[in-house]
Amino acid sequence: MQWADDNKMIINQSKTKKIVFRRPSPRRLHMYPLVNGVEPVTCTKLLGVWIQDNLKVDMHADYILALCSQRIFLMKRLRDHGLSIKYVHTSFQAIVSRILYALPAWGCFLFKELSSRIDAFLKRCYRYGFASEIEHVDILFDRACVDLFHKIRYSEHCLHILPLVINQC
Repeated sequence: MQWADDNKMIINQSKTKKIVFRRPSPRRLHMYPLVNGVEPVTCTKLLGVWIQDNLKVDMHADYILALCSQRIFLMKRLRDHGLSIKYVHTSFQAIVSRILYALPAWGCFLFKELSSRIDAFLKRCYRYGFASEIEHVDILFDRACVDLFHKIRYSEHCLHILPLVINQC
């Protein structure tokens, strides 16, 4: 907290959490000193993404799938009450955006079981008629990474960090 005081920052201790990232199976567990008033946690939600101390994303994937499944239930009801297929597809894109949110940040930590669960959800959505094609999370991940890379290349974008390279061949 001294650093914050020295830099004239006000820390809201009721919102401040401490998370120590570690290997999934550490041989030695180092105990870090407690900071008065700061709660130590093993997972926390940061900007809508669940972060775990072991760098796994199963908690975030469970959260996303539960949220999306609730929305699918509502979409089934709307479809059954006559919502046109055009609006069903548009609504589905909004649901998929929950999966796409920050995918380049957490998607690289997906293991096969989680990828399969997300793919099964997307396939189920296709069977229900909510999607026009079957999506796969690895393809969504690749597209999201390419899209992010393109954004950071252009100086007009707020994420611009890479210089624009022009081939001189």
